[in-house]
Amino acid sequence: MLHLSPFWFCTNTVPGGLCTALDAAADFGFKYVELSAIDGVSEQIVAEKVCDEYVADVKNELEKRGLSCIAVSGHCDITEDSSFSRFLKKLEFAGKIGAKYLNTRCGLKARYSEFRQNLSAAVKAARPYDLQINLESYGDIVGGLRESYDVFEDIGNDNVRYNYDPGNIFRFARGDVSFAHDLAGDMKYLDTLHIKDAAVRDGYIIHTAVGYGDVRFEEIFDILGARLGTIGAGLEMPQTFKVRLSDFSRVDEYPTPAQTYENIAKSLDFIRAHCLIDM
Repeated sequence: MLHLSPFWFCTNTVPGGLCTALDAAADFGFKYVELSAIDGVSEQIVAEKVCDEYVADVKNELEKRGLSCIAVSGHCDITEDSSFSRFLKKLEFAGKIGAKYLNTRCGLKARYSEFRQNLSAAVKAARPYDLQINLESYGDIVGGLRESYDVFEDIGNDNVRYNYDPGNIFRFARGDVSFAHDLAGDMKYLDTLHIKDAAVRDGYIIHTAVGYGDVRFEEIFDILGARLGTIGAGLEMPQTFKVRLSDFSRVDEYPTPAQTYENIAKSLDFIRAHCLIDM
């Protein structure tokens, strides 16, 4: 059985402000959180606000609830200078708040040279904080496990690893993906996991409670359990949007707090039935 250690809560699971999300994490017994600073999607941490006082204020909110920040979702296109400058502020925040991981998407494959140049600058900036940059499977420069191996070989840096997100892979493949095939690839660079489910419904890709979509997490957990045994993982269940199957454009969703909590509870029940977890 796969051992999720540590197992944390991604705050973009909860619509609204940061404190609302932290309350939910504490209510469900989590000790670690991944704070959301995702460009244009969930900016509970705002790059432009980052300074020592801002970091101290967020740390205070965490400590009041018995929480620690293990990761920051800093997703942006790091091949573009304007968004990369914001990424560096997110990196500063992650380092100063004591996070272990900074997750990000990458950018267009056509801008690979810009990606490598900016990634090298980010690795240098992260070094004083002992902060690891995890590139997430997002259907761009970094996608599924098999197709991404050569990218990490080219990078060749122990401080840049791979965050596997089956929900993202499912979305950008429009549901046409075999995780058994993908996870037969080399796991040399696989470091962390986002547990995000998804399903195709009526021309949209929606995010469901984990175990209630089409991602086949039972199979994923079994494979990772057999090959790795243990992996750090975050529960991520975006509930504020769905995606058009035709062009990947987002459509806003407005779940109630009761619906949000119900989906978290259902997800945790499913994960506990298939994994050992250290929260």
